[in-house]
Amino acid sequence: MNSPGLDPQRLNRRHVGAWALYDFANSVYPAVIQVAVFSVYYATAVVGNDAGQGDALWTRAVSLSALVVAMSSPLLGSIADRAGVRKRLMMAYTYLCVISVSLFVTIEPGMVMWGFVLAVLANVGFEGALVFYNAYLPDLAPKERQGFVSGLGFGIGYAGSVAGLLMALPLALSERYDLVWLSVAGFFALFSLPTFLALPVDREADLT
Repeated sequence: MNSPGLDPQRLNRRHVGAWALYDFANSVYPAVIQVAVFSVYYATAVVGNDAGQGDALWTRAVSLSALVVAMSSPLLGSIADRAGVRKRLMMAYTYLCVISVSLFVTIEPGMVMWGFVLAVLANVGFEGALVFYNAYLPDLAPKERQGFVSGLGFGIGYAGSVAGLLMALPLALSERYDLVWLSVAGFFALFSLPTFLALPVDREADLT
């Protein structure tokens, strides 16, 4: 599934840089939401974790979202291939995650199912966008350079994780959880924008 303007036989620094920047943008989500802050907040403050029930529900939310993505990805990938909507689907999943994380501000202690639903939606958005993000790699670089480009994304993503934690942990320690969620959503939305602006448009639809 090639996009106009993408030549996999040569590296375009602008396209590769824009693609790698998405790794910087989205790495704030697993660092802060899945690992350091929200998973703990949901398990302890929202559900209550005296008997491990909070951890169990969080694990179920992650598992359910992974199942949704695994079941829907083949169909959506086929649609993206034929209709030329790869970037639009990547954007849709990204902003599903961003909006869901923004709505974490509405979660109060005891709102177990609402928190569960938003967590599933956020995880689906994050994981679903990665399907289309990874699908760009063969279009961005020849096979022998894909390891370099992938490693570049990984390194920039690591920097994004560190930046996200430096931003969010002081807020979490001050129990300003509403600002944690909004800062994560804003970080992801802001730094993913250059990716969507710089990557070429999808090829014209081919529904025949």
